[in-house]
Amino acid sequence: MAFWDFLSTSKGEIALAGAAGAAVSVAMEWSGWAAGMRKFFIGAVTAYFTGPIGVPLVEWSIGKFIAIPESNSAGAGGFLMGIGGVVIAEIMLKAFRLRRDELRPKPEEDTKS
Repeated sequence: MAFWDFLSTSKGEIALAGAAGAAVSVAMEWSGWAAGMRKFFIGAVTAYFTGPIGVPLVEWSIGKFIAIPESNSAGAGGFLMGIGGVVIAEIMLKAFRLRRDELRPKPEEDTKS
């Protein structure tokens, strides 16, 4: 299966929507190319695997206010899952970094005044 054929499938649509959500997250909080590529990858993968959760989430959260056709709800769900995946992954990374910094031995300070 070619890449372009994959994008025309329902999973490909969800992954593409997740990548778009991740791209929005990268653009809103730019911190360099390496972090941007990490966020982009995380958003696409998260949307690909959690996309089925995104459809009911869209219907539950904004489906009452905005009429989204069922054919587009998978893309909207993937978009939200892409953004959400990036946010959750960044929170987890920040927690690990804070804990790592707490566990590192601190250099002894000079007590000379």
